[in-house]
Amino acid sequence: MADNKKNKKVAAFFSEDSPVTKMLWSTGEIVILSLLWFFTSVPIITIGTSTSALYYAVVKSLRCKRGTAVKEYFRAWKQNLFRGCILTVFLLLCIILLYNCREILGFSMQEQIAAQTITAETGESALGLYAICGLAMIGVVILFIYAFPVLSRFDLPCMKILFIAFVMAVRYFYYTILLVLMLLALAVLAVKLPVSMMFVPGVWALIGSRMIEKGMKKFLPEPAEGEDAWWMEL
Repeated sequence: MADNKKNKKVAAFFSEDSPVTKMLWSTGEIVILSLLWFFTSVPIITIGTSTSALYYAVVKSLRCKRGTAVKEYFRAWKQNLFRGCILTVFLLLCIILLYNCREILGFSMQEQIAAQTITAETGESALGLYAICGLAMIGVVILFIYAFPVLSRFDLPCMKILFIAFVMAVRYFYYTILLVLMLLALAVLAVKLPVSMMFVPGVWALIGSRMIEKGMKKFLPEPAEGEDAWWMEL
């Protein structure tokens, strides 16, 4: 009798609806999606497409329990491939251009200081431009954070996606700060512990979506009658 009760408790503990099973299943999906993100981002120009697909799959499958994670990932990846690549190339070029300008300014300032040919006025102007380039780079990274979640939800031209991303970043500035800090923390973890890339992208999408979705809802139209508006459950 005691053995039967024990067996029932063990069966209930590992049943399909038990919290342990759900947690293990969700953890497994996060690892799978993170690995998919990593391998589909290898061409570099597909980083945005992969980020958009990861975000979509995490929100729809893990949080709203619609469809399967892998299926939703590849559906979103194919759907957003073209626009995702365009946005990725544009944002990466912006970062490279700003970084090069910053390096040239820094190198020029060092040379002039060494030659003692720089004046206080010129130095202040150069330092100001140096700081502006650095801030602009941070701004592009922030756009990157918001643009691809927006891409996962809206069928819009690239410039409108960037506009919505910009508005969200400014309007929800406190979320933006938290998202940037979280991205930095996870990036440091990935550098210090490369094996963490097995779950870092999925964890970022899962935690980040709780902040991003609150802002995204302001731009979503009312669902049509009978439509499965799963995003309204968030």
